[in-house]
Amino acid sequence: MIRRLLCHNLLAACVLNLTSCGMSVNGINVGKIADLSTNIAKSATTNQAEELLLGDQLAAMLLGASKLHESSEWQHYINQVGRYLANYSNRPDLPWTFAVLDTPDINAFAVPGGYVFVTSGLLSLLQSEAELAAVLSHEIIHIDQRHQLVEMERQNKLEILQTIGSVAAEYKAATGEATSRQALQNQRIAQSVFGIGHSLYTKGLSRDDELQADALAVRLTARAGYDPYALAAVMQRLDAIDNHSGSLQLLLSTHPTPFDRLSALQLTLPQLPTDRHYVVAEQRFTQHLVAH
Repeated sequence: MIRRLLCHNLLAACVLNLTSCGMSVNGINVGKIADLSTNIAKSATTNQAEELLLGDQLAAMLLGASKLHESSEWQHYINQVGRYLANYSNRPDLPWTFAVLDTPDINAFAVPGGYVFVTSGLLSLLQSEAELAAVLSHEIIHIDQRHQLVEMERQNKLEILQTIGSVAAEYKAATGEATSRQALQNQRIAQSVFGIGHSLYTKGLSRDDELQADALAVRLTARAGYDPYALAAVMQRLDAIDNHSGSLQLLLSTHPTPFDRLSALQLTLPQLPTDRHYVVAEQRFTQHLVAH
């Protein structure tokens, strides 16, 4: 899994530019994505091998838009915590990869196939390893429940039909270009997939998906031995930030408000056992935070 992260570090310079009719563009395999998309459109669900391929390509897209944080210690640490939590999820067999993005924006992203990205802006807001675990658990649940994947499957079935239907006319109008109908179709399908992926990370999932991720995240953190109330503490801190703050704009555009999420958590948290001993790992987190 470390190798997987290191491999995709090389994709951090990728910029998604699908103007070429070739099968591979800037490290993004257009042909594979087109084939994958057609399969998704024809079938009811995406299998795990297809999910992993799609996740690799979407992770490359995100890394093309925002670079990784330069601290190898932070990257190693977040992978330690994240993989520990993932072992308590319903999908511990995924090749889980966690990474810190170097941006002041306060946000976190989950990508199908086991990728979780947290911004350095969000990390600077956290005060304990339990709070980090809560944030990571929320994203793990999205992957665990296939939230992004189900939404992409739903959208892709519509997009793929529109794309294939328009390729013939576009190909007929393209004169003198060294292209083929299949290459043009691959390009258009890949554009549709990445358009859907981009939409997911700028518009977000449904309110129900987000609140379900919160509710299941507190159970996951508790199961892993962390204080489940840590997520509520994060929501309280987010709620105290001015809603007009630029660092919060993407988070607020893709999630319910922190106040609404906190209100929903107040219904979930009393159902958890109160007699458990939770892990205390404040010192380790603080050492990383101060050093980097």
